[in-house]
Amino acid sequence: MINVQSRKQCDISYWETIILGSHILFANNRLTALSLENHQAARFWSTDTSWCIESKSWFEDYRESGKLVLFRLHRENRRYLLSPANLEFRNARNRRVNLRAFIERFPNVESTVRQILARDWRALFHFELARPDMHFDHSLDLNGLQISSLPCRLSVRDDLVLRYNPIAALPADLIIGGNLDIRDTGILSVPDSVQIMGRVIR
Repeated sequence: MINVQSRKQCDISYWETIILGSHILFANNRLTALSLENHQAARFWSTDTSWCIESKSWFEDYRESGKLVLFRLHRENRRYLLSPANLEFRNARNRRVNLRAFIERFPNVESTVRQILARDWRALFHFELARPDMHFDHSLDLNGLQISSLPCRLSVRDDLVLRYNPIAALPADLIIGGNLDIRDTGILSVPDSVQIMGRVIR
């Protein structure tokens, strides 16, 4: 039989584990952003949601691929989950949500989101958060990211692969040091002002 003292210690240990696994990245009077570092925290914050990370195996699969960041709106008591490596931003019903629109609604969290995505250029393009004047000293493979546009003044040293994207137009000031792959996109023509050192693969 567990005595009262043991039960208190268990309760304290449980809450400590959740607290230690909920690393605060951003907080103001409207929302809090937390990095979920262990399954106990994920299970706690997943209560009353449709997120699969309530399961330990699913949580571990997601965590192995990268960060999991929870956004909690205080007044509405709504929660959102960001998995940059899996290119997912979902509401509590597990439906995909537009991250860019979320940032427009809560602009103070933008710098935190950009820090989270700083080293993940695929996520930056997927969530349409890539900024103008970006330069890549290598090839840029955006194959299948479902992007609809590119930032202005983008320059890529080697190849740019846009295959399997709904994108229909290119910025006029795009610079590509290698080939441009636009197979299976909506791009029908390349502006004359686009600089391509290689060839266009249609």
